[in-house]
Amino acid sequence: MNALDIYLDQINARRALFGLGPLDPYADYVEVRTEVEALGSPEILSGDGEYPLEESRRRTDEWLDAMDKLVRIGEELMN
Repeated sequence: MNALDIYLDQINARRALFGLGPLDPYADYVEVRTEVEALGSPEILSGDGEYPLEESRRRTDEWLDAMDKLVRIGEELMN
């Protein structure tokens, strides 16, 4: 499972709580990108400074991987 899949699972689980359908990174690209970008704030990635540095780094690397995948999907959609 790649980093984007992990984020999508979290996003779609939260959406399901409100009776919303799952997002697809291709069909719903802008909404997925907006959601993932918001989850990359320093406050979220560091747990407002509560996570140990190594955990914050791991979370940041995972977020960067997800964003990289989204950039590549965006490039595919532009072609």
